[in-house]
Amino acid sequence: MPALWRLTRTEPARRVYDALKARGLTATQMDEYVADAEAADADRDPPAGVEIRALDPAEATQFETRYDAFSELRDDETAVCAFDAGRGERDGEGGENGEVADSGPVGYLFLGDPGLTYHVHPLEADVTFPGGYVRRVFVAPEARNRGIATALVSRAVAVAGERGAETVHALVARDNRPSQWTFESVGFRVARVRAYYRAGPWRRRRVKSRS
Repeated sequence: MPALWRLTRTEPARRVYDALKARGLTATQMDEYVADAEAADADRDPPAGVEIRALDPAEATQFETRYDAFSELRDDETAVCAFDAGRGERDGEGGENGEVADSGPVGYLFLGDPGLTYHVHPLEADVTFPGGYVRRVFVAPEARNRGIATALVSRAVAVAGERGAETVHALVARDNRPSQWTFESVGFRVARVRAYYRAGPWRRRRVKSRS
C-alpha cells in the first residue's frame, strides 16, 4: 500500500488524504521516539530574549483565542510555552512591567503526565504511554530556526523528570524531518514504529520495535 501519510505535508494534499480516509482508505506510519528523562539533554537554554514557562490548563486557557490547539489541552496536561519579549515590544503588546506573557506564546507543546492514554487519530487507536508524552509541538513561522522547538522539548523532558517520569515519549510522522531533528538533538531515539492500514473493512496494525 502506498505511503499515504506523505499526503499530509501541504494543505491541498491533506484534503486529498482526508477524502481518501473518508472513503475507508488509510495508511499511516509513525515513529515513537523515547528519551530517558535523566540522560536526555534536559532544560536546554532557550535563545536570547525567549522565556520558557510551564503552565497548567487554567493558566493556558487565555491563549485559546490566539491558538485553537489550546482548546484541546487536557486537565492532566501541562502547556510548555515559549514567550518572546521582543515580539511583545514589536507588536505593542507588552505589559506595564514588560511581562512577556501578554504577547502570547510564539511556541508551545503539550506534556502529559506518566501513564496517560491518548486516542491517536492517525492510528485510529488508543495508546498508553508509560512515561511523559509530548504532543502538539508548534513554533510560529516568524520565530522558527532559532532553537525554540528544541528548548521547548528540552524543558518538557525536565518537567516530566521532576514529576517522576523515567521516560518521555512522542509520536512523529515518518517524513516529518524537522520534528525528528528536534527530538534527536535532545536525546530521543526511535524505540518502535507504529503502522496502521485500512481499506474498507480490512484493517492491519503493526508495532515494530527498533533495536
